[in-house]
Amino acid sequence: MPFTQSFEITKWDQSTYDEADGVELGRATVAKSFADGDLVGTSSAELLMAGTPAGPAAYTAIERFTGTLAGRDGSFVIVHGATADETVSRGKIVAATGDLTGLTGTVVFEHDDQGPRLTVDYELA
Repeated sequence: MPFTQSFEITKWDQSTYDEADGVELGRATVAKSFADGDLVGTSSAELLMAGTPAGPAAYTAIERFTGTLAGRDGSFVIVHGATADETVSRGKIVAATGDLTGLTGTVVFEHDDQGPRLTVDYELA
């Protein structure tokens, strides 16, 4: 059951934990808000990132959404990531709680001139 929805990034706290030979390793704590769609709630993510003098190279993240999905309360965890040469970030739902227990599916994040959005393709018994 796929849907696409926009979201707002409400927090981005980034720091470097290792830097050598022009390659920077960092982490960011990110918060998002979701409204007016199938998802209503907030999420919290921890990103690990690599950057080079030419710009970002890659990231990987674990993110927990808490709120409602299609009117059902609970939370779910997504693992996602991408490299700089990819135009989207793909992820997978790996755990869920509450009325969302048993949720499975995939998530695709996009950030472009249309703004940040995600497409969720899920199954929930």
